[in-house]
Amino acid sequence: MNKYFKTTLLLALPLAFLLGCSKQSSTTSNSSKAESTEVKTTEAETTEKKSELKTVTYVNDSQPGIKSTLTYTVDGDKVLKQTAHNVADPEALNNTAEDVKSIIEETYKGYKGIKGVTFSIEIKDGKVVQDLEVDFSVASLDELRKALPEEYSGIGNRVSFNASKKMLKEHGFTEKTN
Repeated sequence: MNKYFKTTLLLALPLAFLLGCSKQSSTTSNSSKAESTEVKTTEAETTEKKSELKTVTYVNDSQPGIKSTLTYTVDGDKVLKQTAHNVADPEALNNTAEDVKSIIEETYKGYKGIKGVTFSIEIKDGKVVQDLEVDFSVASLDELRKALPEEYSGIGNRVSFNASKKMLKEHGFTEKTN
């Protein structure tokens, strides 16, 4: 049982702190002139935000037997999409590939059927490879919180890149530069 717990903990950790959620604020105006100005500002902000769209990758190989690569597509502070690519070495985890795969499948079975989430796990060259993609323009944070409450904490209806980045750095991830 101890081996099962350790393996689950090691595999769950890379995904457990992926997300930081925050509230989005909205504003309203009282006059049509103010609304017109607000629309112009919104259009300018939209054009400006398109230029802020970027992809950032973080890597963590400090856990023996597991290498995690997390990639975020962000628009300012808002995470639009997040992918995780985890490779587990069963030998280093003192386990079999089939057991590690089974543990991961059981741990993340909550992702099945959620719109905007793609999840796969397979054994390649003796290693267990887990891929996860969450498209936050499609996936519902409420559904994700219900399915995996320990991984989707916070409040609000968007994922904050700044909060996610802070958590990643605290857990030993480093930004990968090209």
